[in-house]
Amino acid sequence: MNKIAIIAGISGQDGFYLSKKLLKKKYKIIGLSRKKIYKKKIKIIKTRYSYNELVKIIKKYKPNVIYNFAGESNPRKSWKKINETQKSIINLTINFLEAIRKYSAKTKYFNSSTSEIYGTKKKKINEKDKFNPTNPYGCFKTTSHLLVKIYRDTHKIFAVNGVLFNHDSIKRPKGFLIREILNYCISKNKDNFKLVLKEPHAIRDYGHAEDIVEGIYKIMNLKNPDDYIICGGTVRNVKELTYQFFNKFRINKNKLVFVNNKKTNLINKKIGNNNKLKKVTRWYPKYKGNKLIEKLAREA
Repeated sequence: MNKIAIIAGISGQDGFYLSKKLLKKKYKIIGLSRKKIYKKKIKIIKTRYSYNELVKIIKKYKPNVIYNFAGESNPRKSWKKINETQKSIINLTINFLEAIRKYSAKTKYFNSSTSEIYGTKKKKINEKDKFNPTNPYGCFKTTSHLLVKIYRDTHKIFAVNGVLFNHDSIKRPKGFLIREILNYCISKNKDNFKLVLKEPHAIRDYGHAEDIVEGIYKIMNLKNPDDYIICGGTVRNVKELTYQFFNKFRINKNKLVFVNNKKTNLINKKIGNNNKLKKVTRWYPKYKGNKLIEKLAREA
């Protein structure tokens, strides 16, 4: 009998790549979305993610595993829509955990956590670092992260936090850095305008969504639940990253402009340490460094 997986946020890039992988593994997939969409070989249920709706779905399908990628995912937008962001993250997490606890205790649960829960730090971030969110999105994700740990410890359910660092693909929506850069690179009228970004010095850890999803799949097939940092390991500041894409598309560097180009002593670095994930699962990103840049450029 085929295993059953529920993917919340099936329309996003992580839902896209995970569903491709699970279909190859012969899973029956139930996709949850706030939008009315169609996906071949996947049953889509439109939902507002209320507790009663999730209870009904979980009782009906008794899934082996639930992957939760739903909710707001853009830190900048969380300042403008604080209440909506809070509900889409914290309330949704509680609804899933309570429904599993009461009606399907053997279901495994994956929570899409984020590097935003740690803020910025000088050194590489590992699972033992203190939480220090700097925006509403990070605050709500921190609460969600802790709820998963509390339910795991108290109710002994298989609940996992995957702390995801920046990861991109052709499925990444507008409003994120690499998507902005690539949209400019492939624009037919880019000769008529310049790419304007905020500041050049922020250092981030980038990966490809395919690699990140592979890490997620591996930790959900371990014997015991735990929390893991999942990052691609390609470390660049914004200027370096943009210039690499410009070189690929043969775009002159003078087409890049920064609103704030002043150097600052403030820490704006977010780099992950994925040694725990590698040690336990033997996972390793296929697309790292120049290979990541080349793949994203090809996909564009």
